[in-house]
Amino acid sequence: MFTVSERTRVSGAALCLAGCLVGKPQPPTAAAKTSFRIGLCSEAPLRLEARPGASQTRGCVVTFTQRWSDPATIEWAKTTQAERRYLVYVPTNLPSRPAPIVFVFPGATCNAEAAALYNTHTRFEALADRDGFIVVYGNGLPTAGHSGNEPPMRKGGFLAGCWAEHTGEGVDVTYVRLIVDQLATELKIDRARIYATGISQGGGMAFQLALEAPDLVAAIAPVAGVPFAPSGEWLRSCHPNPGYERVSVAMLAATADPFIPYAPGSSLKIPEARFPGMEETRNAWLSALNLTGPPAVDGFPDNVKGDSYERQTGLTSSTIERQRYPVGRDGQELWYYKAEGMGHAWPNPEQVWSGMWETLGKTNQDIDFADQAWEFFQRHAKRK
Repeated sequence: MFTVSERTRVSGAALCLAGCLVGKPQPPTAAAKTSFRIGLCSEAPLRLEARPGASQTRGCVVTFTQRWSDPATIEWAKTTQAERRYLVYVPTNLPSRPAPIVFVFPGATCNAEAAALYNTHTRFEALADRDGFIVVYGNGLPTAGHSGNEPPMRKGGFLAGCWAEHTGEGVDVTYVRLIVDQLATELKIDRARIYATGISQGGGMAFQLALEAPDLVAAIAPVAGVPFAPSGEWLRSCHPNPGYERVSVAMLAATADPFIPYAPGSSLKIPEARFPGMEETRNAWLSALNLTGPPAVDGFPDNVKGDSYERQTGLTSSTIERQRYPVGRDGQELWYYKAEGMGHAWPNPEQVWSGMWETLGKTNQDIDFADQAWEFFQRHAKRK
């Protein structure tokens, strides 16, 4: 089990690094004031420094005050309320029919804008333009609760996931429900097609939603996620609700991740922690989803050479294998992506800034995982 200090370290800035540092990091600046198509929005997004030509988000920021009364949450958060924010992108050509929502969550200490630009390079926004859905980039609580840590990134936050003690559902699960209800006041929402993805602590948030809000999300796609599981020690403080066994999962794990280790045990960067292992986490979810039988295995072409940090991995190139398990009785699925030789990162065509290779490793550049996640999401809708 983690001690308090171990939990603080795991959930702090360490797990943010891959989420925020793809290009060379620079201070964010406030975008110019503008009018918004979405009445809920009150702020323009922060403009983050990046390479020339990088696509900044085209979304806008919604802020609100979230309050809670759960004694366990109050004890953990050391407060009864917090100012919350999220970044929402709505295509100008959004169809008149009810639209799906894809939630994208950042790593610890990162902000919503980092999830848009540094994690996913606004690829979900391009897909939303093409296929007609709403993108919401989440933002964690402004302090780390029990530790009192402040995020170094402006407007950054912490998504406690299953670590935070709580009764019922976690404070961030309620936050997501509030967002959906707010958006429904202005937009037609397809509540059968709400999805969640994210990296690191943001991936852990996706796992938590599957466990505690199976009535809300149809499928999740965590990347290098904190490996919360439906049972055992890594259930932590979460409370699974009926229906979690029907939430489909597409999860990606990296064999050279220095923060969330592939094998059971400690990691290079967090030696005092004891992780369950990513294949063990996969197996726990397979069991929970009642999926049996061997997977169909396919490998993606190794189109980009040199995308593994050879100094740490002994490999010159990273590759990704996908394991697709037989569909369950209620249509639930699990796809498992094994990223050989990849570090703590989101697979996409742009490489992690070289100044962070020693800390994070490199990312796989053969695929863009946003495309994989959206392909998977389109296969799943909640059954009535």
